[in-house]
Amino acid sequence: MLDSPKVTKSKPIMATSPIAIVSYGCEHLQSLLKENRKMTMQQYVLLVQTVNDRHSLLLHTYKEHVAADGRPVSSLTPTYLCLQCPNVFTEEGRDKHWESKSHGFSVESRNGYLYCQNCEDFVYDPTLETLRMRGGRKKRKLDDYLNSSGDDSRLMAANSTFVPCRANGLRGLYNMGQTCFMSVVLQSLLHNPFVKSFYLSEGHRASECEKESCTSCAFDEIFTEFHSVEKTEGFGAVNMLIGSWMGAQALAGYQQQDAHEYMQFILNALHSENSNESDAYSDDCPCIIHSTFYGKLQSTVTCNKCRNVTTALDPMMDLSVDLRNQVEKKEREQNKLKKDKPEGGKAGAKKKQDMDVDIRDCLERFTSKEALGATEYTCQNCDATQQKVTKQLSLQVLPPVLAIHLKRFEHSKSNSTKIEMRVNFPLQLDLFPYTSRARADQANSPHKGAYSSLNTAGPSQKIMYELSSVVVHQGDINGGHYTSYSREGMDWFMFDDSRVTLATEAEVLNCQAYLLFYVVEKLEVGPAPGVSTPKE
Repeated sequence: MLDSPKVTKSKPIMATSPIAIVSYGCEHLQSLLKENRKMTMQQYVLLVQTVNDRHSLLLHTYKEHVAADGRPVSSLTPTYLCLQCPNVFTEEGRDKHWESKSHGFSVESRNGYLYCQNCEDFVYDPTLETLRMRGGRKKRKLDDYLNSSGDDSRLMAANSTFVPCRANGLRGLYNMGQTCFMSVVLQSLLHNPFVKSFYLSEGHRASECEKESCTSCAFDEIFTEFHSVEKTEGFGAVNMLIGSWMGAQALAGYQQQDAHEYMQFILNALHSENSNESDAYSDDCPCIIHSTFYGKLQSTVTCNKCRNVTTALDPMMDLSVDLRNQVEKKEREQNKLKKDKPEGGKAGAKKKQDMDVDIRDCLERFTSKEALGATEYTCQNCDATQQKVTKQLSLQVLPPVLAIHLKRFEHSKSNSTKIEMRVNFPLQLDLFPYTSRARADQANSPHKGAYSSLNTAGPSQKIMYELSSVVVHQGDINGGHYTSYSREGMDWFMFDDSRVTLATEAEVLNCQAYLLFYVVEKLEVGPAPGVSTPKE
């Protein structure tokens, strides 16, 4: 779902007449008309007459591709007549013509509507629309507005604002002194479809908020700037930085901070500022943060002696998965292969990619059964005596957006280290195998422990999530740097402080991930099979 550009609230542009907001179709057409108004008008009139008077086959015949015998090929879809030269193109050819000749305007062959390449959309210009209407075509919906009553016109004009066409939210954030940890988390939230929809629909109104150093007001400011101001340079999120300093003393100053810790802080802060609930993990909180990130973990403990089962539910905003166990597992496999390797031979050599960890292995390990010693649990069913038990975690309530934290940093009394092992992750992730329903089905299955049986389940047993953003940590634990990737539409972009560049899927999948954000593929009104959903 595409969100509408947000209106700048600090400097509203008020219309003085009902058609003031559409004096020109766009700023690009305005420039063309100022340069050569007479020729442009004459050419548009000619094209509109062609659309209305000529046989339709002529309009749908283009010479970009020809048949084997050299004849022009006819198209069954609308074509585009260039406003700046006598050529006809398909939609694909129109875009190529723009790249090669920089001809930015074309007329659609069925209705005579004007398309702007810079805006990547059809544009409405009052003067050209009048010319088009004289050609005999049906009026467009905006004509009803132009012919509406005086009261309606004044009301619509007073509440209308011109929005630039390229204010698409793709801007970087200036580094204000080792603040890359903050920038990557904010970029991930800026491109989160649920969070973006909330702020672009005036979910939090800074003009009505009376809280001091409010991070939600600061976030609203960033959304306003990114979606209503046509700029490409970076933005200094000063108010967000001050709000973060005021909200958490540990963040104050210009020291490098952990991105995961900042994510937990900002989610809690945004919850507090958009809700009346004091408890960050309340089941009934309707705020945007709970609606987006809130889920539940189920903890099942089984006594090995009496087989009594105790179940508890714990709230979660993200999952922190361990990498150390996976590292040790890979090292054991590598050592075993070395021992099994024939003398003087290369058989059994471990490939570098085989040493990589997969995020699905981490989730499998996270939701696997774990044996606890007798000193760690007291069974109430065994007369409150200490017993050995088996514990298992599973996902009972899945959030619309699942944030996964890869525990790369390890701290001890003597030193701190970073796990550099590469972790593979997919663009699409099925979370059903890690739900409480799936684990219960697996426990009752005659093929216990068959992980593949869950992955090959039918469509009703799949809960698909799509990768939305990735936070990357580069360097060692003492002096690293954070960057991030986020998807906007069908494209991926890399955010490195104030620099924003187009990225490929391969670049995203090859990065050293620290935080992963997965967005549910489909939202249903009722609970999905085998898993609960957060309250609306």
